[in-house]
Amino acid sequence: MVLGLLKKGDVVINVTNEFVAIKRKHGEVDIIPLVKDGESWRVHLDDIVTIGYGDNTVTYENENGVQITNF
Repeated sequence: MVLGLLKKGDVVINVTNEFVAIKRKHGEVDIIPLVKDGESWRVHLDDIVTIGYGDNTVTYENENGVQITNF
């Protein structure tokens, strides 16, 4: 099994049974949830969290493209 999650310059910083943490080339970190589906694993795309640069805010974009920001 191969999880094709990396791009050139990315680094895996942690792996557990529940997620993979990847530091992207530009410095942000993606926390990518893993789900065991029978005998195989898959990525839960809807729940990826990106830790990026900002002023201690949390931004969420819904399915309509509307961004909600909490301070």
